[in-house]
Amino acid sequence: MVNTARKEGLMDFYVGIDVSKFKHTVAIIDEEGEIRKKSFDISNSREGFDSLLNELGLLGEKEQIKIGMEATGHYMNCLVRCLISNGYQVQIYNPSLISMFRDSESVNLAKTDNLDAMLIAKYVATHPFTSSPQLSYLIGEIRKISRAKYFLYGDKTCCYNRLLRYLDEVFPEFADFFNKKEDGSKLSRGRNLFDSPTIRWLLREYPSPQKMAKMRIETGETLKRMSKGSISFNRFNQLRELAKNSIGCSSKADEQIIINLINQVRIIEEEIDKLNEMLEPLMHELKSPILTIPGIGMNLSAMIIGEIGDISRFDNHEKLIKYAGLDVKIYQSGTINYKGKIRKRGSPILRYALALSVQKLRIHSLVFSEYYYSKLRQGKATNVAIIATTRKLIRVIWKMMTSNQIFDSLRKK
Repeated sequence: MVNTARKEGLMDFYVGIDVSKFKHTVAIIDEEGEIRKKSFDISNSREGFDSLLNELGLLGEKEQIKIGMEATGHYMNCLVRCLISNGYQVQIYNPSLISMFRDSESVNLAKTDNLDAMLIAKYVATHPFTSSPQLSYLIGEIRKISRAKYFLYGDKTCCYNRLLRYLDEVFPEFADFFNKKEDGSKLSRGRNLFDSPTIRWLLREYPSPQKMAKMRIETGETLKRMSKGSISFNRFNQLRELAKNSIGCSSKADEQIIINLINQVRIIEEEIDKLNEMLEPLMHELKSPILTIPGIGMNLSAMIIGEIGDISRFDNHEKLIKYAGLDVKIYQSGTINYKGKIRKRGSPILRYALALSVQKLRIHSLVFSEYYYSKLRQGKATNVAIIATTRKLIRVIWKMMTSNQIFDSLRKK
């Protein structure tokens, strides 16, 4: 069934755009399903965008033109902004929906850019159309900064993993030593070992067991001061003795690589700090109610807000749960009724931020803590309880963002 909402006497047009890195393929059909223009390519450039706007201008009124494209990461962003800023309606579709539509339309396995563009145009014509709103400037900037930080955190983790790999060869006893207390019992550590400025300073100044074995008493005093007493003189002497008897082997190259990795981590943290300085005034200006959720600070709030974007895109919390990839696969056939794992589609960055948020909420919020432990008392596995708590958080976030309510006022109702 073709969309019918239009001005009297004017014909609707449906445009499908197959997006790629260097060019985009465009197909145009009318409300009767007739091809109005043979599929054509435009370059991913100002000239290409102008040629598309010219073709669309020849069709008629902007409100009668519905444009659809698949979500293709960042390749579509410039084109979407161009179309929306020029007054056109654009909807972004999940590629899996277009793929299923392709299977239902034909058994022909051929796949070309021209065919894909035409398929998207037909999908736009035969399915409900909701124009994707343009993200506000604030949310758009918050999303950019949060994603940049997310990838920097990934780079930092890679540095940590490489650092541990070299230490396993150079000084294999090092990590285990600092993961234990002075009495030999295991240390409960909430952060990565290399998050400690003291540990990083030690490795930068003494990047091999041979050098640690020759550390002077003055270094022990420095370590005690930097670690606020957690590395006592006794621990310092134990470390020197351990270094003397280490089975590790190192070279000048190994030492320099360890120093380089420590310096890379420092640079990454400096870049994260610069992004935080840019993020803070944007979050203050936005004044999102999510900031009132206990335990969720500016960084996690920004990541959640940036990935969700305009909350009006989600008619209910279930759609937001699906966008986060936390809906459960369901299989029903006859007497079989099976619920499987979560789908993990949608935004992985949103899932990451929500997972960290739930960890903090279990500590800082009595409401979420009680909900989590109630699931455990019901016999649910830990992962199941965490996922259930995360879905509860999504329901709360959806309600707060749609009604602009703070957390405490929502809880009292």
